[in-house]
Amino acid sequence: MKSVFDRSTLAGISLQNRFIRSATHEAMGDEEGRPLKKLAQLYERLSRGGVGAIITGVLGIHVNGQGFPNMLMLDKDQYVEDYKKLLEPVKNLGTPVIAQLAHTGGKSHPSAVGKEVLGPSKKKYPPWNLVTKEMTVEEIEEVIDGFVQAVRRTKEAGFDGVQIHAAHGYLLSEFLSPHCNYRTDEWGGDTERRYRIIGEIMQAARQVVGSYPIMIKISSHDADKNGMTLSEAIKVARLFQESGGDAVEVSSGGINAFDMSRVEKIPVEAIFKLDPQFSQLHPLLKKILSTLLPLMVKKVTPIYNYNVEPAAQIKEQLDIPVIVVGGLRKLGDMEQIINEEKADYVSLCRPLIIEPTLIERFQSGKQDRSKCIDCSYCLLGVLSGPLRCYYGKLPCSSTD
Repeated sequence: MKSVFDRSTLAGISLQNRFIRSATHEAMGDEEGRPLKKLAQLYERLSRGGVGAIITGVLGIHVNGQGFPNMLMLDKDQYVEDYKKLLEPVKNLGTPVIAQLAHTGGKSHPSAVGKEVLGPSKKKYPPWNLVTKEMTVEEIEEVIDGFVQAVRRTKEAGFDGVQIHAAHGYLLSEFLSPHCNYRTDEWGGDTERRYRIIGEIMQAARQVVGSYPIMIKISSHDADKNGMTLSEAIKVARLFQESGGDAVEVSSGGINAFDMSRVEKIPVEAIFKLDPQFSQLHPLLKKILSTLLPLMVKKVTPIYNYNVEPAAQIKEQLDIPVIVVGGLRKLGDMEQIINEEKADYVSLCRPLIIEPTLIERFQSGKQDRSKCIDCSYCLLGVLSGPLRCYYGKLPCSSTD
């Protein structure tokens, strides 16, 4: 009988259990995207708290794909030494750290990018309501090289592996999704052509880093009209395995933000307080929108364990490990997922924001579920400050 507390090996990486801290944007980079000391302190707390492995918050591979003004970057060789220092305390504790790499595409922040945002096709994207520029072949090749060089840098910095972010409406998932990719050339059309950009990254990266662990995060569906479906996701996962990939993390969501981090209710007040795009609006407009937003934004259900069954179907088609993330809160549910082999690993985001020591508390029997209330204020707060738990309470200011 398998247990979530079993020691295991993921793509050659030794883990003390089957709990993984899923990638979470920490907003703990400086103006250039270098990691700050408090990020190292966070990873040390997570390590001491018992997680089997840590996947970093997203690291940008190119300045034209930066999703947030304070996003971590790994687009320059001189950053390698910064990440070596970041990893040192965690390595001393024996917890592997996997770097997540991404280009945020149509979700790139205009104030960070400083120019038009890129996408596979011309399309209007939330949350900034900008129209993407359809990428030229030269721009696609530049992104491919950006990923390859960032993979090289992660290895040089001492990360135990790398995860390519191809979910949540970022650039690679935009290429995968028919909702975002209308191209008629070799980079669009059927699944194989939409996957081509990832295949090219994998082929070139393997030539540079050899058997270094390379994983991927995909959406089992994206909740967008004519978008990614589970059958398409299964094809993508197979193609990744055929490309020499080592593991697949199964999430969900595309350009619909609330599909990937589901909530009991739309956090209207937090949006107006924590999102810089909305916080500067006139009070009267805020009042009007506070009534309209809950009607405009569709609440997605269920809010717990919502990627488990898709992950199980993907796992049936693969020989490489499958990681599942999304609404995992109860230890009993996680044990059942592993025991019934619906996934090989469970991945947590919000529960480890409120409780970095949660896994140790699970193992010691002190609690059997996360204290997270799924307000998702934490995911809005990183738009203007470092990652932290708000527990459904808005910060006070002198203007309140």
